Amino acid sequence: MNFNSVAALSAAVAAFFSFVALVLTYFQIKQFRFAHSIDLVFDLEHRFDAPEMINNRKLAATALLSGTCEEEVEPILDFFETLGVFVSRHAVDEELIWNSFSYWILRYAALAHGQIEARRNAESDNTYWQEFESLVKCLTKIETKRRHLKSPPSFSKEQLESFLQEEIAE
Repeated sequence: MNFNSVAALSAAVAAFFSFVALVLTYFQIKQFRFAHSIDLVFDLEHRFDAPEMINNRKLAATALLSGTCEEEVEPILDFFETLGVFVSRHAVDEELIWNSFSYWILRYAALAHGQIEARRNAESDNTYWQEFESLVKCLTKIETKRRHLKSPPSFSKEQLESFLQEEIAE
């Protein structure tokens, strides 16, 4: 065996182990990101169920139910906007957000559509809650797929009123 053969074999072995290390690193990073995503969702759930947010949800639901909704719904939309940013930036897994928050997100989206449009028109700024809207589209796709729906979910007036009553009673 000559020196060139030994060098070539050594280079091939080194390249192989470098590739294996790269693959293992990729999977470790992927596992770390998912674990971090789970931690973030738990923190978000805790924040969503905190007394201040529950009070904000009651105020928003009361305003939406009475039809006098102005800014009461904005803290809820802002929270969901943050979730939308996290999903669009891949900081959190969209299926985890669907599992934890889709019930509220899809209903508030249906209820607050007019408020969103009014704010955008008043400010001449279509960027208000655009990440929330993107999140709604994403979660609607997941909802349709996971629940085997033939069309995107929709809610009757009675269902939305019942949801608002639940929010007020919480």
